[in-house]
Amino acid sequence: MAQKVQEGGKKEKKSIFELLQDMLASALANQDDFIVTYETNPDTGRRVLHVLRGKLITPCMLGTLKNRVELQQEEGSTIMTRHWKRYKGPNSCQTVMK
Repeated sequence: MAQKVQEGGKKEKKSIFELLQDMLASALANQDDFIVTYETNPDTGRRVLHVLRGKLITPCMLGTLKNRVELQQEEGSTIMTRHWKRYKGPNSCQTVMK
C-alpha cells in the first residue's frame, strides 16, 4: 500500500481502492482520462498495476479501443458508456451520470 503523509509527520496508509477512488474523482473533476491496466513480466510472471491520469487518449485512439472491445466481447471485453456533465454546486468534483 502507498503511504500519505499527514500533518504532524504521521503516515496514513491508504488502500488501493481509496487511492483509485481519489484518482478517479480527480480525473472526473479535471476532465482527464483515467486508465487502469496491468502487465505481466513474461520471465518472472510478476504483475505490475499501472494507473494513469491525464490528457492521454485522442479521439482516434478512443475509436480504436472501442472497436477492439466490440470485437472481443465473446472473450469477455466490456465497455461502460454514460453521458455526463459536471455538477456546478459546492463540490465541483461531483458529476451527474445519465
